Amino acid sequence: MIAAAALALHELRYLIGFGDHAGEALAARGHAYLPFAGGLAGLLLALAGAQLLTAIERARRTARGERPPSFARLWLGLAAMLLLVYSGQELLEALLTRGQQLGPAVPFAEGGWSAIPLALALGAAAALLLKGASRAVAAAAGRARPSRLRPARGGALRPSAPVRVRRALIARNLAGRAPPALRPLT
Repeated sequence: MIAAAALALHELRYLIGFGDHAGEALAARGHAYLPFAGGLAGLLLALAGAQLLTAIERARRTARGERPPSFARLWLGLAAMLLLVYSGQELLEALLTRGQQLGPAVPFAEGGWSAIPLALALGAAAALLLKGASRAVAAAAGRARPSRLRPARGGALRPSAPVRVRRALIARNLAGRAPPALRPLT
């Protein structure tokens, strides 16, 4: 979720900062890797979807759900993570591209300040999706299938008889007497 939201944040920030010239600005600042990053983000989203389906099925079988996290905590944590990813990405791009200036203000220069409200909005959207996924798992746990017990001959369900372990003859003290002690021959 973070990879897709970080990619969206990056693209939207450049659209806001450079408008119709966003493509030129991206090309000039070392963003040739973005198509690969988009494919990777799509793959990660597909894996997250598969993980969600697995969690829902597990919750149906075991009747164990997850406690949904607090929306505010999730939202602020995701927004902060998105800002950190965006800032690190911009600083790394500046470091690897010739002619770019380095410094703590690089991520927020030339309209980069728009990353802050974008991170808050995308963090809220991601938090809503994650909260919904958590509730789906909890709902699946609430609708868990009953376990399948086999009825006894009379039709009533009964627990199976306990298994008895036979102890060895010596352990039950039924071996008789111990063998005689060895004495040296004289």
